[in-house]
Amino acid sequence: MFGIFKRKKREMPPFDDLNNSQLRDKYFIRLAPWDWLNQEMIHVFDLNSPRVITMDPWVQIIYLEADGQKTVHELVYQMASSYSRNEAIPHELDKQIIYVIDSLLKDKLIELLDSKKELPEHLKKPRSQVR
Repeated sequence: MFGIFKRKKREMPPFDDLNNSQLRDKYFIRLAPWDWLNQEMIHVFDLNSPRVITMDPWVQIIYLEADGQKTVHELVYQMASSYSRNEAIPHELDKQIIYVIDSLLKDKLIELLDSKKELPEHLKKPRSQVR
């Protein structure tokens, strides 16, 4: 009736870095097993060297999102949508996510794919829950 209850569509930043990135349409999938260190933090078992990696919360979120089912583009927009209407979406959100994905790629903890891929069972759950 008068449009009182209509919500305006959320305006997103232009995400120029994402739109110009070669990663934009790539799917990404984790490669290393992980487990909970405590209720808030995971640790990842590096298969390429004898180390266990703890991650900053932001990196951890992106690592756990690496399920082979979404593109980098989809992740950026999913993360942007997670901000409440009262919070400004950072204009460099895409740049930060691409930076983290590049770091995870260099550490060989994730890989990029041209199409969706099912995450192997042993990587879906924390290592302590895999039997």
